Amino acid sequence: MSQPSHPALASTLLPLLLGPVLAAAEPADRYHWTLKKEERGCLIETSAVSGKRYIAAKATCTVHATLHDIGDILRDIAAYPRWMHDCTTTTMLKVVDRERDTYLFWYRQHVPVLADRDMVLKSEVRRVEADEKQVYSIVASSTDEVAYDAGKGYVRMPSFTSEWRLEALDAEHTRVSFMIDPDLGEGLPVGLATPRIAQVPFRSIQGLIRVLQERHQLLDLSR
Repeated sequence: MSQPSHPALASTLLPLLLGPVLAAAEPADRYHWTLKKEERGCLIETSAVSGKRYIAAKATCTVHATLHDIGDILRDIAAYPRWMHDCTTTTMLKVVDRERDTYLFWYRQHVPVLADRDMVLKSEVRRVEADEKQVYSIVASSTDEVAYDAGKGYVRMPSFTSEWRLEALDAEHTRVSFMIDPDLGEGLPVGLATPRIAQVPFRSIQGLIRVLQERHQLLDLSR
């Protein structure tokens, strides 16, 4: 499937350093994270969300890659199904603001046995104030700014928020955090959904690491 790529996120990071500092996606007290386990050096956390049946989940890993290299993968929305856990299809719908990497896209989430979920998301890059460190937040939230019907009988998620947070640790390492806060809608039991939600951020970061490793191997072979 050939789809338009997300224009260069990585190329906008430097201009954003000179731009205004923006707040994180959600108030700090919205989530109360509880560590569930550590796996492959990553922290996996969950949080109840007030007014919602479903949990939020987050994974944090230190990745042997530059912030630039990770941003280069995150900018390519069309390629998400290759590595994002349970992501089946994406379609770019609209470029809202190319200078600030703001886009609208459709996202299909696979649900075993039951009907897949879908959503229209608005994503943007935000700089986070963090004592002069290079920290960026890539936020995607459900929106009704564009009407899109895939025509396949998917269940539209009532709401969805996600955030990638990237913090440059040194010239070769980046702390990567991925959080999701989904409302999966009717027909999906909480007991079935909870363990799957808890694993999505961790498995997605592992998929991102796999892509980074593949690219590094290709670079080594080309030398």
